[in-house]
Amino acid sequence: MLAALLLPAGIAADAYACGTCSVGDPTLTIVGFEQPQANRFRTSATVRHRNDRLGEPGVDELSLSEQRMELAGAYSPIDRLTISLMMPLVHRLVTAVNLAEADIWAPGDMEMRLRGVVWRDRKFAPRHLVSLIGGLEFPTGAVETDAEGVALPLEFQAGTGSWDPIAGLSYTMFLDPWSVYVSSVGIFPTKGTADTLTGISVRQTVLSQFQPWRFLGFQAGMEFRIDRPGYIGGVRDPDTGGHITYGTLGLIGLPHEKVLVHATAALPLIQRLDGNHREGFAITAGLVYEI
Repeated sequence: MLAALLLPAGIAADAYACGTCSVGDPTLTIVGFEQPQANRFRTSATVRHRNDRLGEPGVDELSLSEQRMELAGAYSPIDRLTISLMMPLVHRLVTAVNLAEADIWAPGDMEMRLRGVVWRDRKFAPRHLVSLIGGLEFPTGAVETDAEGVALPLEFQAGTGSWDPIAGLSYTMFLDPWSVYVSSVGIFPTKGTADTLTGISVRQTVLSQFQPWRFLGFQAGMEFRIDRPGYIGGVRDPDTGGHITYGTLGLIGLPHEKVLVHATAALPLIQRLDGNHREGFAITAGLVYEI
């Protein structure tokens, strides 16, 4: 009889050890999308790949192939605030129109974000969350220079070399097995490497998720970005500015109660970028560990 009375308590203690149980919702989320919970700590490693083309074909076109490894951590000291840090390691292969190549491996710009819940429909297992986002990108990236020590253009840099404030707003809905994440974030660059001023960028994300099983979810969404033109030495860069819309498809899985894996493919559907600028297919894959 004593064992029968104590067994449920033991099962509950094990169940509530996982992050999804502690917030009262089984939805699988990557770092930045999770529900804050006091003392919740998550780490992640994410790999990203993308291609880019800048300049006039046959004249001054540059082809960029970029891979990034992003190491991040997110901590919630209270149940309304999450603090996250992300540090990238960047590989860039830049190919000029004459087939000359520049191969770059360097740390990129570190990013810190604060996400504070300003409204929720209830304290435990909330179905609706509205959050404010604030942050800063730090100029931690290494600066690539030529033989005379002059900084190369941004296409050859792993970071912008500028202090970039971040501000935004997000809404999240959790209605098991469905969830929706919507965010609008602005990045406001300052002057950086090679006397370059990158334009203000506003990024919209709409992501829906259907999770028919506790261990697997399917994602679909849209990402929209609008950029103001950039300037080099006070002169407008003709191949910057405009807007682009991506369609995204992804999977998210839970192989272990403390380990989450995810993968997303993004395809540009609408490109209205100024000048000679085309972006290509992008892939993201990563792992999240719940401390």
